[in-house]
Parts: sequence; structure tokens; C-alpha cells
Amino acid sequence: MSRKLKITGFILAMLISGFFREILFVNMNAVLYYKYFQPGEATHLFHENFRFLTAFSYKTLYISKWFITLGFVFLFWFIQKKFIFFLFTEKKAVFWLGMLYLSLLLLAGISFGTGWLLGNLEQGYRFSRIFTGLLESPVPCMILIPLTYFYKKQTHI
Repeated sequence: MSRKLKITGFILAMLISGFFREILFVNMNAVLYYKYFQPGEATHLFHENFRFLTAFSYKTLYISKWFITLGFVFLFWFIQKKFIFFLFTEKKAVFWLGMLYLSLLLLAGISFGTGWLLGNLEQGYRFSRIFTGLLESPVPCMILIPLTYFYKKQTHI
């Protein structure tokens, strides 16, 4: 398989994962809205393929979103780890990807915990979602690819 085809495959894997994540969470949020407000027969809010989610309680769906988020964070880390290693074949670049992921996860936890401790859970949640949103996107790769490229260029001169 050619190098360009493999790169395209990695990019498509990230895009497809991102679209699937978005579709899943939009529909889960619509089901949660339906369950919380019970606006009659408002099942038009979510796609019929997600109707099975109505069998779960509000609390179960709400809590499962946390675990699904962590699953998508892990999936994006894994795809990006393989992509970075494929591009540069350097463990140092993969190490920095891991450090970036751990740092953003830590910031998300600190944001949420601070909001909880200060009695402003909504604001803490908002900031933690920003950090986890970065982790569920190609942004870490978009940061590390040029940095690694310039690092390698500078060290090999």
C-alpha cells in the first residue's frame, strides 16, 4: 500500500470516527431531552436507528455518555498514535502525543473538579468539555505533525 494511501486512510479514520461520535452524541442528547421533558410523542427529535436508547433510563444514558467520551478519547489517541508513528517512526513524537493527551485530560479533570468545588458545576463542565473536545478531534495531530517535522529538520542540520 502506498504512503499516500495510508495517510489518507488515517485521515479518513479520524474523520469517520469524529462524524460517528457527533451523530451518536446528538442523538443521545435528543433522547435525554425527550426523557427529561417528555414532550409527548417527540421521538422525531432523534433518528429512528437510535430509538433503542429510549429503553434506558435517563440516568443510565447520562452516565454512559462519560464512558463513551473516554472511549472516543482512547480511539482518537490510538489512531493518532499510529499516524504519528507512521509519519515519523519516532517514539519521541508518540511520547509527546501521550503527554499532550494526559495534560488535556488533567486540565479537563481540574476544570470539572474546580467547578464542582466552587459550586459552579455548569462552568466547570463547560471548560472540561472544551478540553475533552480537543482530545476527540484531530487537533493533537495537527499540533504535533508540524512541531515534529520542524524538530526533526532542526536536529538533522
